[in-house]
Amino acid sequence: MNSIPSTLDDRPVPYTVVGGSASRGHSPAQGQGRGPGGTVSVLLLDRGSRLYRNDALRDLERLGFGSIVSVEVGSDSPDVEALAQRWPGTRFILLKEAISPGEMVNVGMRESTAPFVLVLWSDMRLQAAGLSSRFFERLGEQDCLCVAPWLQAGRGETLPTAMSPALHRQSLKLLSLAPARDGEKTIFPFDYCGIWSRERFVMTGGFDGGIANPYWQKLDLGFRAWLWGEEIKLVQALKVGYEEVPAEEDSTPDIDYKWFWLKNLAPVFHGDHAAIPNRRYWSYLRRRGGSPALALKEFRAAIDWVFLNRFRFRSDAASLVDLWEETSS
Repeated sequence: MNSIPSTLDDRPVPYTVVGGSASRGHSPAQGQGRGPGGTVSVLLLDRGSRLYRNDALRDLERLGFGSIVSVEVGSDSPDVEALAQRWPGTRFILLKEAISPGEMVNVGMRESTAPFVLVLWSDMRLQAAGLSSRFFERLGEQDCLCVAPWLQAGRGETLPTAMSPALHRQSLKLLSLAPARDGEKTIFPFDYCGIWSRERFVMTGGFDGGIANPYWQKLDLGFRAWLWGEEIKLVQALKVGYEEVPAEEDSTPDIDYKWFWLKNLAPVFHGDHAAIPNRRYWSYLRRRGGSPALALKEFRAAIDWVFLNRFRFRSDAASLVDLWEETSS
């Protein structure tokens, strides 16, 4: 990785689109005044069995979503043409190569047209009990990058998806708790899932495709968003259940952690902009190890990226964590 992406187009992903030629008709959910109308489209990420995906598409149609984009992991999937005929309002994105989950979201955001995009995996089920047309109409009033759901396991227990940051000697620790109140903040949306403001997502540059580990990829976007003045909230009315809860992610600092550290923990905020002090190189070299010359090349790439985005910062990591602890106590 010689440069850090700043926009969704900095790391193009090849794909083709199948279906989506027909618009959805009137649905029972819309007739009951519960549907999202054109306010929210759905981005469905492929995971698990094909049965899950069929069930998910059926349920989303019943809830009145007028636009669905389904990102397919296998570009040679033999049943996509049949699915496109069965679900004419859904556009199926066929990837030509394996990519990270964050890049799948980036692709789906490019293809979505509604102002808000609900990101779900195909093994998730959106619970409609707390949703109404009023909920979807008031999304703009939330004034945040992402409205994240209360996620539930198979037996209905709420999962610990409220992520709170803490710093110790320039190293980040996260505390994971079950959300306790509506509107509680979280540093990132668990499993990428939530209703994203498409405009704000594009403005953040999306997920960094150069970070392969999902844990650090999500944390990179979430932390960056908060540093740039955005917010991510957990909303109780939005509940999502798992068919099967995914395995716990590996949060061990690895090769991807270095990019998260450079982009989010190394910058220092000065009044109206951020910059990475040259002295931080030695801290980076100790964390990274290996070739000092390669570390210096990466460090300079991060300096350039922060300089390009210097006026977008509203705080640095230390200030963000201090404020987080004050407002959470």
